[in-house]
Amino acid sequence: MEITKLSDVMWEIPKSGQMKVPARIFASRKMLDKMMSDMTIQQCQNVAALPGIYKQSIVMPDGHQGYMFTRPV
Repeated sequence: MEITKLSDVMWEIPKSGQMKVPARIFASRKMLDKMMSDMTIQQCQNVAALPGIYKQSIVMPDGHQGYMFTRPV
């Protein structure tokens, strides 16, 4: 998966696969590494593939793996 650094606290996963919009992540590098150790980033990509999504899927600094959107893209 390609993750582009936009700033020290902003990252983006370009639209790919079934994603309808890019995924934007607001987090420090340390937070991003933590998010990548579970399914947080995959969940953001899954949300980006939902019908009706507009502009981008977003993960805020408190993002964490949850119970929703765990279906693989």
